[in-house]
Amino acid sequence: MFIRPFRFERAERLADACELLRQHGEDAKIIAGGQSLMPMINLGLVQPDVVIDISRAVGERDLTSADGYLRAGALVTHARLAADPLVRQAQPLLSTAASRIGNARVRSRGTLGGSLAHSDPAAELPVVMMALGASYELTDGRGTREVRAEDFHVTFLTTALEPDEVVLSVRLPVLGPGWGWSFLEVSRRHGDFAIASVAALVRLAGGVVVESRVAAGGVSGRAVRLADVETGLTGAAPDQIGERVGELQGIQPLSDAAASDTYRAHLARVLVTRALTEASQRSAVAA
Repeated sequence: MFIRPFRFERAERLADACELLRQHGEDAKIIAGGQSLMPMINLGLVQPDVVIDISRAVGERDLTSADGYLRAGALVTHARLAADPLVRQAQPLLSTAASRIGNARVRSRGTLGGSLAHSDPAAELPVVMMALGASYELTDGRGTREVRAEDFHVTFLTTALEPDEVVLSVRLPVLGPGWGWSFLEVSRRHGDFAIASVAALVRLAGGVVVESRVAAGGVSGRAVRLADVETGLTGAAPDQIGERVGELQGIQPLSDAAASDTYRAHLARVLVTRALTEASQRSAVAA
């Protein structure tokens, strides 16, 4: 594939990157780790005139926990999310999902903000963010705004980012006492994009489910929160989860070379049941 030449700009601050986006408009693209943008350029799916590198921008590499929330800067790599002790303790669902991304090279280069801005419905991190009810801090270099994950991810590779905005950080709840968690996915080969994936959290009290959160990926144009499943689980014992999970509402799986829409729907339901069961088992241990 012939790659059209492009101009390379390096931004020392995210505010500088936003200003460059305003200058160059639709012809400019942001690059951090390059694990999403470069394959698209190589395939000719994107042909920018200007590529703005933020990989050396100052700030937004911190991981902090305060007031019941974990804050992760947009330039934190997948590898760090997977291995950092703070993330493993504060939100093991996030660290586990990050460890399943691609391969070691992708995890060491790819960034949290880049994955979320790319918004691939088969990616691991948007599914986790949807299940957790996370929010994203966005900036245009002149101000910031906060957007919930469910409002940020619109559809295939489409987000609520304005043309001159970038992701600044992510805010997500710390795993509270008594909660169990699970992240499961199926792909054709290790490191491939998931055919379907599920992130789940369950809290038991008195031997039954009192709260749950579950989201699925790869089965619609974006990660989907399964509110009907959550409602149906309330009051269920762990061994009743399978019978409580019916046909998944709100999903719109597509057929492609990896799987048919029918198989994806079936696989998602199986993964939802298994993930919720595993999460409930962890909750029982934590109680």
